[in-house]
Amino acid sequence: MRRKGFWISAGLLIVPVVIFYILGSGVQNYKKLPVLGPRILPGVNHNKDTIYYTVPDFEAWDQTGKTITKTTFADRVYVASFFSAKCNTDCATMSRRLTQVYEKYIEFTEVQFISFSTDPDDSIPQLARYAEKYKADPNIWHFAICKKNTIDHIKYGFLFPDGDLAAIEPKHYTQLVLVDKANHIRGIYDSASEADVLQLQDDLKVLLYEYHQPGL
Repeated sequence: MRRKGFWISAGLLIVPVVIFYILGSGVQNYKKLPVLGPRILPGVNHNKDTIYYTVPDFEAWDQTGKTITKTTFADRVYVASFFSAKCNTDCATMSRRLTQVYEKYIEFTEVQFISFSTDPDDSIPQLARYAEKYKADPNIWHFAICKKNTIDHIKYGFLFPDGDLAAIEPKHYTQLVLVDKANHIRGIYDSASEADVLQLQDDLKVLLYEYHQPGL
């Protein structure tokens, strides 16, 4: 029993050190990620700091039927993307590469993912099958549908380019958007680029480090 207690105590000491090492590895020369999007500069009505752009409110339903809003990600950083469950080209590549990021950070409860369907014909059962294909935990990675007339609002809220979604199919969108705990967009990456996906992995590490090293 004493030996068991020793290993439990040792584990409690070692695990935080390992997590700190993972977060700190590669970011010794620490630099905060930029905040993207339009901003309001200090002025007469804002005499303190710049007001940074934040992702607008949204409402969607994930593969379990659960309602997903911006508050779902309270005190979380998350990666947002847009896809179609029927797309076997760009969307499949995006989901496969996003799985690499998901698997790397699955043990970090602060990190979540949401993939919005752009196809009005996608259904919750279809999303459930799609999520199962990528072995996605519904508490971490949400595959979501929304009301048809809100998809453009949501898309623009994540700084996706203007244009009719239907006009660019079957290419769809390949961007991955990194959002911090304050709903600021901290990075946009092209899932078609393996280098960009690796950069997203590194930037997630930097963003987590930012929260675990206050004052930097």
